[in-house]
Amino acid sequence: MSKSAIKDSIQSDQIKFLKDGNKEDSSTLRFALSFLNKEEKDKKIELDDSGVVKILKSIIKRNQDSYNQFIEANRKELAAKEKKEMALISKYLPEVLAEEETENIVKKVIEDLEISSLKEMGKAMSSIKNNHGDNIDMSLVSILIKQLLK
Repeated sequence: MSKSAIKDSIQSDQIKFLKDGNKEDSSTLRFALSFLNKEEKDKKIELDDSGVVKILKSIIKRNQDSYNQFIEANRKELAAKEKKEMALISKYLPEVLAEEETENIVKKVIEDLEISSLKEMGKAMSSIKNNHGDNIDMSLVSILIKQLLK
């Protein structure tokens, strides 16, 4: 067993899909596992759930870029494949906090760190990322901080 329950889940699902004859989903998960294994080998570490989430998010971002290019090129079948892969990989990510919860966290951090200007936005972003990075939308955090500090 690895340090990451998410990686273990991906591995077992990949084998299950392969046994069930679902080659497409099995291939998608094998692809994701190859990224995870490469990261572990390159850095000589065993990824924890946070590390796995970070890599899965980068894979999804890569798929999103491909999806956008396929849509622009009117390649609907390839875009659909990318979208399906993103949906499958997203199932392994922790649930993202709702906007209201995110706003409450942002307000609390601004208050706790006594931040009064946009110049200190980095402090708030860093604190939130360190404490909630896996399950919070950092682009929403950025928008909220800018709204609250303007």
